[in-house]
Amino acid sequence: MFGIIPIAHAAVNMQQFSSVLSPVINNIVNPIVWLMFAVATLVFVYGVLQMVIKGEDSEARSAGQKSILYGLIGMFIMISAWGIVYLISNTVKSF
Repeated sequence: MFGIIPIAHAAVNMQQFSSVLSPVINNIVNPIVWLMFAVATLVFVYGVLQMVIKGEDSEARSAGQKSILYGLIGMFIMISAWGIVYLISNTVKSF
């Protein structure tokens, strides 16, 4: 009733794909991840300075704690993103 459904197979040269992927990672992804990591670090340092300089004010201390938490979360996300990118790129390069 339905007949035979043809299956399409794609021929991909993984060496050529990895030669295209490496410059994209090195020139686009890495600088973006490093920039975002630097921003997260600045947010963390801002929170620490806010707590140290205005430590007597409870609102400033609370805002400093939030900045520290957000900075740490941002750094964790950037390290995770960097690890995921390299995991995928090394997996693709190994084929």
